[in-house]
Amino acid sequence: MSANGDFSESDKLAGSQTSTSLSFVSPSAGQVDLTEIDGGLHMLLERSRGSLNSCKEAVVFLKSRAKVEEDYGRALQKAAQQTVRLMDNGSRTSSGMSTQQAAWQRLVEVHEPLAANRMKFAITLFEMSEYLGNYVKTKENVRRKLRETEQRYQRAIEESQQLLEKAKTKYDMQCAEWEKLLVRCGDSKQAETTAVPSVHSGNRSAKNAVSGIIFGKHKPTLESLDRICQEAGVKAKVANEAYKRLLQQTNAMRRDFYDVQQPKILASVMGLVEEVDQFLKFTLGKYAYTYESAVLADAITLKPMDAQVGMVEMVGDIDSKADLDSYVQAMATTARVDRASIPYREYRMSPRARLYANPRPIFGVSLHDQLTRDARRVPLIMVRCTEAVEAFGLQNEGIYRQSGQSSQVQRLRSEFDLDAEHVDLHASSYASDINNIASVLKMYLRELPGGLVPHAQRTTMLAHFSSESNSEDELELAQKISGLAANIREMPQVNRDTLRCLLVHLDKVQAFQEYNMMNSENLSIVFGPTILPPDNAPSNAALDIRRSARMVKFILDNRRAIFDAL
Repeated sequence: MSANGDFSESDKLAGSQTSTSLSFVSPSAGQVDLTEIDGGLHMLLERSRGSLNSCKEAVVFLKSRAKVEEDYGRALQKAAQQTVRLMDNGSRTSSGMSTQQAAWQRLVEVHEPLAANRMKFAITLFEMSEYLGNYVKTKENVRRKLRETEQRYQRAIEESQQLLEKAKTKYDMQCAEWEKLLVRCGDSKQAETTAVPSVHSGNRSAKNAVSGIIFGKHKPTLESLDRICQEAGVKAKVANEAYKRLLQQTNAMRRDFYDVQQPKILASVMGLVEEVDQFLKFTLGKYAYTYESAVLADAITLKPMDAQVGMVEMVGDIDSKADLDSYVQAMATTARVDRASIPYREYRMSPRARLYANPRPIFGVSLHDQLTRDARRVPLIMVRCTEAVEAFGLQNEGIYRQSGQSSQVQRLRSEFDLDAEHVDLHASSYASDINNIASVLKMYLRELPGGLVPHAQRTTMLAHFSSESNSEDELELAQKISGLAANIREMPQVNRDTLRCLLVHLDKVQAFQEYNMMNSENLSIVFGPTILPPDNAPSNAALDIRRSARMVKFILDNRRAIFDAL
């Protein structure tokens, strides 16, 4: 700006210079120059993203198709191999392989190369998808860098334009203030030269108001007003230079971007779009060629082009009539009709089931019946229980006096009632508590029909102990021994043998009375009512219990003498 307030020629040139557009390519007829379109670069970037998305869709399809082909090939191969194994395991007859079996085997074997073709096709598709996927990642990085480059230039231009706007605002303010001071200074000089009011008195009043705002209430002199006007002019020139400098820099940046950098970026994005589209086209072409090749390979496998026969000819070689004749001739010489009557075959039950079907109960069964049935002299339960007690319980305190667990005793009773032969009392589950075995033996003797001592001998034997006195001389002792021996001799053989077995066992028990605390008196209290059940009449029951205990004690104390007298 010159001293009189006009723009200089250089200011006009700086303000009028604008960027000229250069095409990144020379557009031919019908083509659009994207450098002249606002948002052209954004449009191309969106187009490049669409191309990359199309490549991604192709990657997903190729992977899915590869998986389908791989699964199909493996399933086809597995079916063919399983069928071949089945044929090898027994599809051939004694007459040899029939034409149908031969054709069927050849048909199945054809499926293995078909499966191999599909798996090879699947591998190719997978490699294509991997290569295309890596290519897309690379080009996405290129696209991102191009977009970031364009955004970086745009931000630099926007920042420069913002600084330019600030410089322009400051420049306008300085020029406006200089202009006001010029007018005021000129009016003041005219006012001093002419005292006659001029037609500009209204304007002078307005300018005096402005001057009041600028200079305050004090009216400046002409010299000070001229000095202030010159300072304002200097400030306007400085603001003008700063504004022109920023204007030149901004226009230079815009020209560099629109004339050089933007065409380069547009050309790069355009090249990226064309490259991605061409690569996708190439990949799709390769897929189409590979697919056609796989189908053609299947076709050649099914129908070879040389002299080999295809699947249709394989089926045509089947001669069903000849196969049937060969089979009948081969089988007719080896097999004959069996016209014999079918024999009866008895079902063989397991030993455990036979026990349940034919139980051999002993509880509640008379001594004579069970020993006759089992062909034994002494009940097996007596033998098994006394052996177990002598093996594990002779030193057990309170043996036969202490009761066992009710559930275990009932379990033993059930097993003896099923078949005593299969009961093993030496097993750890039974031997762990000897009182269970002792309780089962006592239960058996209590439930024995008629008792161990028959009723005919019971009354006579108890009569020897009608007196409550325990003192007796040798004659009375001899009479009791001989009397009891006579009574025992009158018993049935099975009762006599069983009683002898029990008394021998109890004699062994009392021999360990130092440990088990079971002397003849304690044993008689336990076994008296068991061997000699009391009378049914309540008035005689207590007396019978006492007499039976005394009798059992006497027999235990004199066992050898009594049984030697038999």
